[in-house]
Amino acid sequence: MDKILGVELSHKFAPISVREKVALNKKQTIDALTDLKKDCKEAIILSTCNRLSIYAYTSNIQPLIDFFNRMGISRQYLNILPDTDISITNLFNTAAGLESQAVGEHQILGQIKQALDYGRQAKSTGPVLDEMVRQAIHTGKRVRLETKIGKYSASLATVGFEIIEKHGYHLPDSTLLVIGTGNMANLVTTILDRSKIKKLYISSHEMDRAEKMAKEWGGEAIELKDLYTTITSTDIVIGGTQGEINILSEQELQNSKCKRAEFALGVGNKKLFIDFGVPRNFNPSLKLHPNIDLYDLDDIKKLTYEGLLKRYNEIPQAHVIINEKVKHFSEWLKHRKVAPILEAYWHNLDEIKMEELKWLLPKLGNISDQQKELIMRFTHRMMRKITKSPIQGIKRIADNLHIDQNPLHTVQDIFDVNDVTIFVPKKKIIVGTRGSKLALTQTQMMIEELKKHEPQYEFITKVIRTNGDEGDINVVGAFTTAIQKHLLQGEIDLAVHSFKDLPVENIEGLKICAVTEREPANDVLISKNNIRLEDLSANAIIGTGSLRRDIQLRMLRPDIQIKHIQGNVDTRIKKMEDGEYDAIVLAAAGLKRLEMLHLATQVFTLDEMLPAAGQGALAIETRDEKNYISDLVSLLNHEPTRIATKAERHFLISLGGGCNYPIAVFSELKKNNITIKGFYATDDGSSVVKETMKAPQNQYMRISGELAALVKEKCGLESKSAFRETTSE
Repeated sequence: MDKILGVELSHKFAPISVREKVALNKKQTIDALTDLKKDCKEAIILSTCNRLSIYAYTSNIQPLIDFFNRMGISRQYLNILPDTDISITNLFNTAAGLESQAVGEHQILGQIKQALDYGRQAKSTGPVLDEMVRQAIHTGKRVRLETKIGKYSASLATVGFEIIEKHGYHLPDSTLLVIGTGNMANLVTTILDRSKIKKLYISSHEMDRAEKMAKEWGGEAIELKDLYTTITSTDIVIGGTQGEINILSEQELQNSKCKRAEFALGVGNKKLFIDFGVPRNFNPSLKLHPNIDLYDLDDIKKLTYEGLLKRYNEIPQAHVIINEKVKHFSEWLKHRKVAPILEAYWHNLDEIKMEELKWLLPKLGNISDQQKELIMRFTHRMMRKITKSPIQGIKRIADNLHIDQNPLHTVQDIFDVNDVTIFVPKKKIIVGTRGSKLALTQTQMMIEELKKHEPQYEFITKVIRTNGDEGDINVVGAFTTAIQKHLLQGEIDLAVHSFKDLPVENIEGLKICAVTEREPANDVLISKNNIRLEDLSANAIIGTGSLRRDIQLRMLRPDIQIKHIQGNVDTRIKKMEDGEYDAIVLAAAGLKRLEMLHLATQVFTLDEMLPAAGQGALAIETRDEKNYISDLVSLLNHEPTRIATKAERHFLISLGGGCNYPIAVFSELKKNNITIKGFYATDDGSSVVKETMKAPQNQYMRISGELAALVKEKCGLESKSAFRETTSE
């Protein structure tokens, strides 16, 4: 069945060095759309300086992923939009400016309009994506009209102006050189609107455009070959061209232009370079030049923070509007299923109307054309009022179609339109999940496994925000309670959880219907410059949000610093790359599912670091009732993993802890025996115990309880900093 699917490369998941690989011009975009048409019914490409998003109306997302693969982009940088509602919400959020680097910026609406225009030129759009884009643009306009999200200084142009002010430049006494005349260069208009300037130069690959812009801005157009001569007398240089300039590139440093370039950059007062370009117009090595201050898009992102804070306060109201519009479009999309029936029904009624008028009008005698028109309007109004309720009823039926019982066949009979071929949709199963990249990936993996058993079902992903997503990770069930509430209320049919996130308390009315085969339960270290834990310098800062990892890390390296970290995988890695941490610790299983395990500097052995209970396994939760959903989900259960995680969970419960406690445990089944390794510590790590027990597999509950009692007793009796490793049979 066709859905609206998407794949996105954006500033949220990829650095500028990756994004600039897929900066497409108009011809490249249209060529790409022409190629996508071979596999997709409809497709559009939204290309901006900070993202390249592909949305398609298709049954297969792989051609979209393949496009990025051909461009040399690995999956770790991609945001996969695996379902219609997720894709719609993503585009509507983008149109509202919520996905922009500068939240609330308005240029995105023009770029979305351009994406639709390119799609129409490539003949790759159709009624579905046309309507989706139209609704997205309307959503963006409403958000800006009904909230203050665009009122505060956070756009690229505004930030650029603030950078100029920050460095003490007085524009009426300064000379400005602008390279490029495209969308990003046009942002300079905002700067010029705020102040006069002493002298303005415009340079571009296309001199006619440079001359046109120079005339509009009251400046002078120069050719690119004259850049270095002009830079000599320039204070501020702004780049915004899609063609790569790369002043002082490695190649130029090896040829005769180098001396001329260095001379130009070294003459006069200190120069300010602001790079809006993708690919980057100015070589990053210019940051090392003593006479230059250089800002690229990633630098600008950091400077938008204060204005963004005010805009962030408007996001909840923006979400209200977006959710309303997403619901409206989703309903429109559902109702398209019955469009052939409604059209045929209305056509039949219209034929009846004309036949009856043909009988009536001659019998009325000599009436005027105005009277005839009045009768025609009356009959049309009557038809609309008579058909209003049936049509609304048909649309309601369309919202609840499934394969076993299709009421549309009954509707066809009632309205005598049996000659119309209709689409019989599949039985729907709604899967609840968090909206993080990892959660969506894990959910999609489970959906694909379920499809292997029952390909006739349609699976719909419903994203649910949890307390943990809002930053409140200290409550019980931070990442699961909201999803479980939706499950109990019947708003979703099943939920996919990371097993380790589940609270220890069972929820009445719900059950864990399947525990999937475990991925590696190990933790891994990701560090800058690929330095292992033992080689990190003293006082190196390691980020983790787990007290369990905190204590075990300090046992391995007492001289390091542990600093709390929150956020999804990409956010944590970005914080490390930005210098907040020297290294971070993550679960190997999540990285493997995201195809990012190659980023791991070091995989900790289970002797070095024991995992959280259930780490590496996924739990699929359903309502506690016997039906086709529970029967289907149970097919994914991996019994050895279920037994192992149940033993680990019992160990955790016996110690009265949860995933936020300094408790670690791992169970392994071999040859009808189970071995359980348990770790228990005081919150400050002053007392630590690690024990191992082994027993026949069928005694897993007994042995896990005994192991918990043992480590708890020893943790209370051992002296501070005690650490013991024993094995009991």
